[in-house]
Amino acid sequence: MIDYTQFQKPQRYIGNEYNVVKKSHTDKVTICLCYPDLYEIGMSNLGLRILYGVFNQFNDVVCERVFMPGADYAKYIYDNNKKLSSLETKVSLDKFQILGFNFNYVLNFVNFLHILNLSKIPLKAKDRPTTIVLGGGIDNPQPLAKFVDVFFLGEFEDTAPIFINILKQYKDKESRLKALVQIEGFYVPKFYIESFSNNTYKLEKTYEYAQLPVKRVYIKDLNSSFYPTKWLTPHTQIIHDRIPIEIARGCPNQCAFCQARVTYWPYRQRSISTIENIVKESYRHSGYENFSFLSLSASDYTQIEELIDQTLDFFQSHTIGLSLPSLRVDDILGPLYKKLANLKKPSLTVAIEAANDSLRNTLNKKIDINSLFESIKVMKSLNLKHIKTYFMFGFPQETEDDLIAIGNFLRKVNQESCVALNVSINTFIPKPFSLWENVGMQPESVLLKKRSVIFKNLKNNRNLKVTMSYLKKSILEGIICRADSKFSSVIHRVFTKETSFSNYDDDSFLNLWYESMEEEGIDYRFYLDAKTNNFPWSFIQRTKDDVSYL
Repeated sequence: MIDYTQFQKPQRYIGNEYNVVKKSHTDKVTICLCYPDLYEIGMSNLGLRILYGVFNQFNDVVCERVFMPGADYAKYIYDNNKKLSSLETKVSLDKFQILGFNFNYVLNFVNFLHILNLSKIPLKAKDRPTTIVLGGGIDNPQPLAKFVDVFFLGEFEDTAPIFINILKQYKDKESRLKALVQIEGFYVPKFYIESFSNNTYKLEKTYEYAQLPVKRVYIKDLNSSFYPTKWLTPHTQIIHDRIPIEIARGCPNQCAFCQARVTYWPYRQRSISTIENIVKESYRHSGYENFSFLSLSASDYTQIEELIDQTLDFFQSHTIGLSLPSLRVDDILGPLYKKLANLKKPSLTVAIEAANDSLRNTLNKKIDINSLFESIKVMKSLNLKHIKTYFMFGFPQETEDDLIAIGNFLRKVNQESCVALNVSINTFIPKPFSLWENVGMQPESVLLKKRSVIFKNLKNNRNLKVTMSYLKKSILEGIICRADSKFSSVIHRVFTKETSFSNYDDDSFLNLWYESMEEEGIDYRFYLDAKTNNFPWSFIQRTKDDVSYL
């Protein structure tokens, strides 16, 4: 038995959280959900919690969890010739039939390989005779195609029964993969060949029953789909230490830079009665004191005021804090925010993206800045703790005036508001499936100059906290999310060089990627310049509803 107290934050490894599910492995389909980041980050991921609940609904399925261990625990496993094991029953990962990985952040791809290696599981799919590695949460699977047995593209909840039935019907890996590749949403790389010629990517199938194109899958009805209410309650604080209640999925807006809009399309809403029931059941099973109504754009929920009216008494009577991300300024000027102000720890998040009207119009970001400043007057009379706002830079259409306008805007907000202002300024990355997927990412030299212009026009203020994305990291994220299957050699090379859990903002870690690309003969500007006729992810078919706005 391992003494976890010898490691930093032992709560990451002990398991036994409130509402945890433990089952015998005998005669069951065994699945371990693997999150390639630290426990406190992974436990903040809603998708992991949904799948944990979905799979554990099946009596003949065991579903457990594992997270990327900290550097000290990882070193202990390597030094003592041990294997990484699940939280629930401490069974080593190589004993599970299915390992399900969440790939929603590209810099975690190396951690994915570390988890396999810590478990003494072969890294490449072709070298694993029995274990199936399932990947999800990814828009462009090609950089991981040599490592992952099967990807699921889209929303998994409604497909889970089909998936489990196939695992029960077929016992060997090959038969399971041949059955899965025939089902919408599943992409099995071994049954396809990627090629690039005449400036065009092409994917051909090598198994006659494989689907091509591969279709993304989405849930038709949020009200009937599974949502966890027996909320796993950690022994330690996690990054987002609250219960998010997903009130809608998708976004009806058409911001040109936004990948999430397409990833979660079409736009769907949960009914007020369903949300109200989830709130009450989640509180009853956990006692959590902070909730959020989660959506890409909470303001677009068509009955947002009615929803607050229906749930406000419950939140107030149980002293529960509620946050609403990405409210429109109209909601602040109206009665909605006054209602929210009576709750514990009210906060406001506004994604502005650009300070000048002309650039916001180009981005198709519909925000009335004049209304925002009017709303500040309302904020002064409310118990508002802080405002969080987002900007982006690096757009091809932006001018120096657009960059200078960010500082001017923030100074004006400071002059008219006495609340703390947290500002995040991020670099534009042309991500797969966004409206601007075919727009090149600007060179580092250009982005550095733009970043310098923004910084020169920002003034220190005790009410203002500004964080700006690290350019080297943002460019690397752009490279990986747009790469093809050849890039797997780079991921593997970084893995062989990097022996411990890394800080993503650390130059030594980031330099490993750029060194590895050079050693593998990869010119990363090829991926960022977007000069090809199509893209590595072009074999993925979006839904019919999805194509209408393109």
